[in-house]
Amino acid sequence: MAMGSVKDREASLGTLDDLKTLLSSAGTGPCLSVYVPLSNDSTVGKNPNAKQNELRWRECLDAVDKQAAQFGEAGREILTLVRDWDSVAPEPGAEGRTQKGRSVAVFRSPDVFQVVLLDEEVPERAVFGRQFYVRPLIKELVRDRSFYLLALSQKNTRLLHCTMHTSEEISLPEPVKTDFEEWMNQRKPDHNLVYNAMASGAQGQAGPSALAPKGADAEAKDEYLVHFFQQLTDGVAGVLKGKTEPLVVCAVEYQIPLYRAVNTYPHLAAEAVHGAPNGLRSGEMHARAIDALNRCYETKVNDALALWNHKVGGGASSRLEDVVTAAHDGRVLTLLVSDSEERAGVFDEASHSVNTHVPAAVKEDLVNDAAVQTLLHAGRLLVVPQDKMPGEAAVAAIFRF
Repeated sequence: MAMGSVKDREASLGTLDDLKTLLSSAGTGPCLSVYVPLSNDSTVGKNPNAKQNELRWRECLDAVDKQAAQFGEAGREILTLVRDWDSVAPEPGAEGRTQKGRSVAVFRSPDVFQVVLLDEEVPERAVFGRQFYVRPLIKELVRDRSFYLLALSQKNTRLLHCTMHTSEEISLPEPVKTDFEEWMNQRKPDHNLVYNAMASGAQGQAGPSALAPKGADAEAKDEYLVHFFQQLTDGVAGVLKGKTEPLVVCAVEYQIPLYRAVNTYPHLAAEAVHGAPNGLRSGEMHARAIDALNRCYETKVNDALALWNHKVGGGASSRLEDVVTAAHDGRVLTLLVSDSEERAGVFDEASHSVNTHVPAAVKEDLVNDAAVQTLLHAGRLLVVPQDKMPGEAAVAAIFRF
């Protein structure tokens, strides 16, 4: 396929499935992957730091000349096509800002030309290989970058769609009521005696204790809250039908289990934000929701490590050669990838084995290779802090068979 000279689009890579699509489209290479951190708040024509992005880009490409040479004319052509920073620069953001992310990743092969913005700053790096270098992307995509947040309040319940840096309110459809008192006023109570007792608590009149056992007023209100939450969760599930992003609930502590009991959205996060939404400072609810999702991810990692420990010796391994070979064979069910360690070498297709004694120009990161192959064969990826990796290995796998 002839290589084009115009950027196809800024790719929206929000999940590992999106990354799998990118990898599947790469063909047999050569594949160029370039990561560049973007100058903060660079504005065209206003900030002298705006040129730093272009300078970093050129330095990255200069450093990869020798790697490109091993692919002959195809490698040199790819470098030529992306040499101009303007051909790969992210589209301007709001108010003329030159970027909307903290780093940019560019992927170029004979069949692919995509630009991806990353939420986090990554070290600048350019890599030529038979497949794309995607470990910095995996580090972001194993965690949920998009999620929903339900601010559960008796006064004004809100549903928000969030990213790592933004939140946008989503309207719930009629006849869903987001105010508890408004909802109570429009329905016929199921427990008239208890409800009337709660409503007639003025001094000198019969109160809850006159008609019901002690605590019955609180129990009745909880039951009404459950019914209120039921119509809320029906509305939320309707709006989110077909979605797969997690839903994080923010509410006072005792209301969270009440909502969980009636929830029908299948991707409700196991962790929640404890606290009244209206009592949290601006941005605090969003930050706590991200913390809750991080705790969910840590639980996934710990569960996978426990399973690895249970299966090691037969159904699991951290031996690099075994893991890389199994990944190419489609035998890796779950791959645990170090957040920092690399192992240089190449997987030799002819001998179907790992070779670490090859010239530096042709060496690849075997951890990246294992991750790519696991993803292409529908395996699961988890990025793990190096100090938690089994035996301080760079990679560990739980096998399908």
